[in-house]
Amino acid sequence: MIGRGTCIRGDVASSDPVDIRGVLEGDCQTSAHCIVREGARVLGNIHASALLVAGEVEAGVLRAEKVEVRASARVLATIRARVVAVADGASFQGEVEIEGAEAGDGSAPLKDRRQGEGEEPPRA
Repeated sequence: MIGRGTCIRGDVASSDPVDIRGVLEGDCQTSAHCIVREGARVLGNIHASALLVAGEVEAGVLRAEKVEVRASARVLATIRARVVAVADGASFQGEVEIEGAEAGDGSAPLKDRRQGEGEEPPRA
């Protein structure tokens, strides 16, 4: 855990979960999950099995199996994941690259569940 009021300058590597409540100026890599709490700030890439962002992240790449961006989050990065969820109200600037979505891999495209049965989604 990187506690509130703590600033670490340098990379963090762990096989255990990483819980960021303060400031990390460097990359974070863990084979477990990573949480960037509300009020926390990360200036660096994050690679984790699962990532939840409720604070601020400025990175080149956020990579995880699943990335969740909460409404309180501010993210400037490219997200690479199999599953991505961005809450209403979140600030996100960057790109989303869905991994494993190549043709022939057996994954189905996501449906907009807000639409009623048989309705066409609105066209831009």
